[in-house]
Amino acid sequence: MEGIKILKRPRLKKPYLIVAWPGMGEVAFKAASYLVEQLKAVEFASIPPDNFFYLTGSVVQDGLLSIPELPQSKFYYWKNKTGDNDLVLFLSNAQPDLACAESYSKKIIQVAKLFHVDTVVSFASMPQAIDHTQTSHVWFASTSSELSKSLKKLNLNTLHEGQISGMNGLLLGIAKRE
Repeated sequence: MEGIKILKRPRLKKPYLIVAWPGMGEVAFKAASYLVEQLKAVEFASIPPDNFFYLTGSVVQDGLLSIPELPQSKFYYWKNKTGDNDLVLFLSNAQPDLACAESYSKKIIQVAKLFHVDTVVSFASMPQAIDHTQTSHVWFASTSSELSKSLKKLNLNTLHEGQISGMNGLLLGIAKRE
């Protein structure tokens, strides 16, 4: 697969794909990183950064200047011992420049197709006027009315109108199209 480095090809049963990268407060990235850590998910593939990220400056630590490493974009898998859906988790420690976002999304979808993923979940945070004394909520938008009905049964809130910007919206839109 051009532009994707496959380390191993695990046999997965009806896997779901979860994707996350840093955004507001790094909520999505931290939640997905927690899943990878707690599930002891195994890295199996990556997207090399060269075509999607570029250097924008240098870093200084203890008075010494150096060029930072480019962001990493890795795929992990977890096998569900109950026999239900396995997981593919994709984490990147940065979002690509939006000029490259569509081709980057297509690389992620290529891996999803390779493992016959039919459900993609994107973690994100949504700005809300809320303080620490209020109950937080989980919102969703889905690509089918069947999925919406399933998610409503979990007492999740429907995002009826609006826009999901950046990689979170773009990847899901491309996943639906593909």
